[in-house]
Amino acid sequence: MREAVDPWAPPASTDARRSWGPLTEGLDVPRDLDLGDRAKALEQLGVGRLAHATIVGVVRDVLPETEVGLLVGARQWPLLAARMDRIRDQGGPYSSARTWPA
Repeated sequence: MREAVDPWAPPASTDARRSWGPLTEGLDVPRDLDLGDRAKALEQLGVGRLAHATIVGVVRDVLPETEVGLLVGARQWPLLAARMDRIRDQGGPYSSARTWPA
């Protein structure tokens, strides 16, 4: 009988292990995820530049600027952006103020 393999056992990065949970459910989180390198993390999570800019724009439309800065500046922002991009891909709700890129 084979034992279950822990997908977050080393050599997964610390960020990949710490990110496991409801936010990342269904996302393809790379084992070498480094949330300290935002551009690389967004690329690894499949969030393109145009999609990212649009997501930030949607957040700006609904939150006060100080909260936008805190949210978008947070270390785990790439994971939230990936989740929002996935919701868009699945036909989720769109903001009435903006349309998402195809």
